[in-house]
Amino acid sequence: MKRVFLQNNSGFSWNSSERCFVKGWFFDRSGIFYEDQQLQDYFSDVDSFSDFEERIKYANGCFSVVLKKDEELFIAVDKIRSFPLFYSRFEGTWIVSDNPHYIAEKAGLKEQNSLASIEFLATGYVTGNETLLEGLRQVQAGEIIHLKPDDLFFRNYYSYRITDVMDEDYDDLRRAGKLVLENAFNRMVKSLNGRTAIIPLSGGYDSRLIASMLKRNGYENVICFTYGRKENKEIHVSEKVAKTLGYPWHYIEYNQELIQDYLRDDTFKDYYRYASGLVSMFFMQEYFAVKYLKENNLIPNDSIFIPGHSGDFLGGSQLNKHGNLNLEEDEDAIVDRIFDIKYCLKRPKGKDQDRIRERIRKNLQEKFTGEKALAYSIHEDWDFKEKLAKFNFNSVTTYTFFGYEFRLPFWDSEVLEFFRYLPLSAKVNKYLYDDILCNNFFEPYKLNFRKELQMKLSDLRKLKMKSQVKKVLPESVKRQFVTSHDGLFYKEITREMRLDLQKKGIRIRLYGNSYNSLITQWYMEMLKEYLRK
Repeated sequence: MKRVFLQNNSGFSWNSSERCFVKGWFFDRSGIFYEDQQLQDYFSDVDSFSDFEERIKYANGCFSVVLKKDEELFIAVDKIRSFPLFYSRFEGTWIVSDNPHYIAEKAGLKEQNSLASIEFLATGYVTGNETLLEGLRQVQAGEIIHLKPDDLFFRNYYSYRITDVMDEDYDDLRRAGKLVLENAFNRMVKSLNGRTAIIPLSGGYDSRLIASMLKRNGYENVICFTYGRKENKEIHVSEKVAKTLGYPWHYIEYNQELIQDYLRDDTFKDYYRYASGLVSMFFMQEYFAVKYLKENNLIPNDSIFIPGHSGDFLGGSQLNKHGNLNLEEDEDAIVDRIFDIKYCLKRPKGKDQDRIRERIRKNLQEKFTGEKALAYSIHEDWDFKEKLAKFNFNSVTTYTFFGYEFRLPFWDSEVLEFFRYLPLSAKVNKYLYDDILCNNFFEPYKLNFRKELQMKLSDLRKLKMKSQVKKVLPESVKRQFVTSHDGLFYKEITREMRLDLQKKGIRIRLYGNSYNSLITQWYMEMLKEYLRK
């Protein structure tokens, strides 16, 4: 027995037939673009689970799919889990849905997953295939699942781990990287089909590359926007980029008037339930900006958002920052590094530390690909499938919630494979990535600004030392450091959550990056209220 209930049609709609449910978009290995009805056609003649898996492997884009085959279900999400799917077993029936609350209510799931909750408060997401509720499971990034009447089989069809790197000289790598990015953005432009491209333009390189590549491809139907408090230094850089390229630019100032009484707004209540999905921290950075753009008719209804997620990761930004440059390393060291770096919002204590470390180890082993991988790539694979897929990329739910599509050009399959196999010498300090962006794509438009030269290795060492010092600082000092760099008005936004809890007699303690810590603790209190109903 099986029941499929798919209802989230905001932004991207499900294309459904009697046996196939699919949403999103992708290119196949021949470069053919699929969306809407074409998605159905792509899966229409699947005759086996192995055939289904083969087609999923070569789908380059953002999608989720559920396929009925007799009394069985084939389920898959893309490499970054763009459209989350959930499942549970209840009274001999498999229930599959894109709405975890629906499954929880139908299956009577009321018990909070205690270890997942500890993890969520420490990271802002739940790892593996678990959720914040016992008995409710999620389909993981790059995972394919076969639900049989009385059994379940799953496999990771994609891994970011590698056993070797490309053996080419730097100039060849540089030329190849330039071509890879050009190909990816050509595909992205084709997928836009003339619709308005909306760029959340920060002062960084990733969003600047998106704007530059749209200009390079002659795409003029573009609107840029930037948000935050007036003192945010990125605002001036963003405005300069947009004006240099000749694109319209909107600035949304984050102030008290903009966020007034948002906790009592039904729109926000719907948003945080939708965006968290009983797995991830909901993001507030762009919520007010996208809401403002929509309500003031500043962008067309069929606009497509193109954020710069997370090109810097592909380029190698996390390697030096995390001290993660080892080719060989035992599993304990990898587990310890992940725990020390990722579990810092509300760090587990006592026996919970051992339980979480064992949880990390289990997830690493489940993602094992069969050959001994380079140590740093094992950590990258964990980052990719856990933190990026369930935390960073979860921010795109802001766009779909308000009814817009998105594109993620940095996560094009060709781009992923190129940077995945890049030698460490070209990834350290994002050396090759920044070189290609600055000299091939920014310079022709005069978008290389002063004080944006690559950091020297000595500067990186100082940055790493500062990171080590911050670990031993008292929480009050850490919060002071975060507050002094709050360009996004997060102090005021999260203050509303803190006051809300205080009114209910709930005292909380802030940890580490206090803003995310406060959001996760507020959400967990809302979840407890939900479960008591």
